[in-house]
Amino acid sequence: MNPGSRGARLLREPLVHFAVLGALIFVLFGDATSAGERRIVIDAARVERIAGQFTQNFRRAPSPSELDALIRDDVKEEVYYREALRLGLDRDDEVVRRRMRVKMEASADTAEDISAPDDATLQRWLDTHSDRFAGESTYSFDQRYLGPAPLRASAGLELLRAGQDYPGAPIPLPARFENTGAGQTAALFGDAFPTALDRLPLNVWSGPVASGLGQHLVRLRRREPAAPPRLAAIRQRVENDWRAAMVRERSERAYRTLLDRYAVVVEKPQ
Repeated sequence: MNPGSRGARLLREPLVHFAVLGALIFVLFGDATSAGERRIVIDAARVERIAGQFTQNFRRAPSPSELDALIRDDVKEEVYYREALRLGLDRDDEVVRRRMRVKMEASADTAEDISAPDDATLQRWLDTHSDRFAGESTYSFDQRYLGPAPLRASAGLELLRAGQDYPGAPIPLPARFENTGAGQTAALFGDAFPTALDRLPLNVWSGPVASGLGQHLVRLRRREPAAPPRLAAIRQRVENDWRAAMVRERSERAYRTLLDRYAVVVEKPQ
């Protein structure tokens, strides 16, 4: 092979193009990095992290040759990362911006160093946000299904109030319910049904009462309001809610501190 053809083939190699491009960048921009910025240290702690990640992924420790290859790849990544930053390749990149935001938020969102709250703190939180932890009412009632429209409501009520039976229309639900929670009642009859039960008088056939299935005649025999939540019974739930709120508050406070360092100008289009 003659030198001319060898040189022509060499010029077509992508690696040669990359090297030439790097040389041009160096000439155009100069070597603005300091000696410290050009020094890459892969210390023992970093090597342990690299090996630990391999062990986590493959369920075994890397061999010496594998670890050397991982370290070389880490050095390559660091070199490319630093050069990309030096050339400003991170600017105006939406993906980079979003990832950096996520990392900044995560640095403020960690709840690990929030001191454990005492019972007095959690009780105040529970008292202030009791609606988040309230239990549910329970109901004992009888129902007769009328169908989609309450055409026979008056006749059915008259019979039931007189102590006679009125079977109503067929429906795949029991005629009698005992100590049924509001959530289960809503799941069977629709969200509005427990609200309607809260307004009914006790031990009297009433109706028609609408559900997601149609119309019903209902006799409410017992209604137990939700008991006030007790800290001892739901302490972990209250603490989790309190911690989440503290994390959000700290994250917002950290953002405001950073925001105060900037003068924000928003120019909206006319």
